[in-house]
Amino acid sequence: MAAQSVRSVEQEYWRHNDLPHIELRSTRQSRIGYKAHLHQALSIGAIEQGTTCVNYGGAERLAHAGELVLIDPEAVHSCNPVDGHSRSYHMLYLDNTWCLNRLSALFGQPLSGFCCDRFAIKDPLLFTQYLSLVELLHSGQLNQAETLLDGLTVTLFSRYCSPASSDIDQREITHYIRLRLLENLVTPPSLTDLAEELHLRPETLIRIFYKDVGITPKAFINNVRIERAKLLLRQGESIVDAAQQTGFSDQSHFHKLFVLNNAATPRQYQLSRSISDNN
Repeated sequence: MAAQSVRSVEQEYWRHNDLPHIELRSTRQSRIGYKAHLHQALSIGAIEQGTTCVNYGGAERLAHAGELVLIDPEAVHSCNPVDGHSRSYHMLYLDNTWCLNRLSALFGQPLSGFCCDRFAIKDPLLFTQYLSLVELLHSGQLNQAETLLDGLTVTLFSRYCSPASSDIDQREITHYIRLRLLENLVTPPSLTDLAEELHLRPETLIRIFYKDVGITPKAFINNVRIERAKLLLRQGESIVDAAQQTGFSDQSHFHKLFVLNNAATPRQYQLSRSISDNN
């Protein structure tokens, strides 16, 4: 098979001053390999066709069509074709500071660093949302793209990203707890149930989670609920519906937590969003 030149590869970059925290690269039918490199941004890839071999974290990993890939900011990696076959993919680069701000809101504390708990993610719904985001960006529908990015990153960050931690065993336990809590925001499993599943005492479970994340499981799920509610409010849902859809049957409890997390009432947040949208 003849060598492929960089100039012959079909690829394009997307950037826009109105969304400075985003850069998108779309590459099609490429057999070009890369030397080890890093990005200051969080890299989120989507493999549309073929397979790519990623040297990352001291190991070679394969990413297949239909999978999303997460690569930590400033993590050295290289992506290369497998047996000379082409692959098509998108790479979304999200500004590290922007990501830290979003993650700080989710975890209820200022974060100075984070890491991804998973490399490859096989989730058809998330993959479809990612491709829809790509289409919206390329077609210039920035408001819709920003809304979709909000929802996509809340899901990815809450499931697959953690405050920087060096204890791999604890991160695995914490990741399991987070995924179980996120399965159903309205009726998440109790700490007793989670402790039984992990063969741990509830107080041990809370201690591990708190040491790894910096907040308790209860505080984590409430932070995620509030972030989801904010997303729903930005999408035009009523305050009552946003609260109910995120597991708050008690409106006063929702109001109190919202104010504690945002220094604004749900109504103030809703109105400020409407005003900015009309400018």
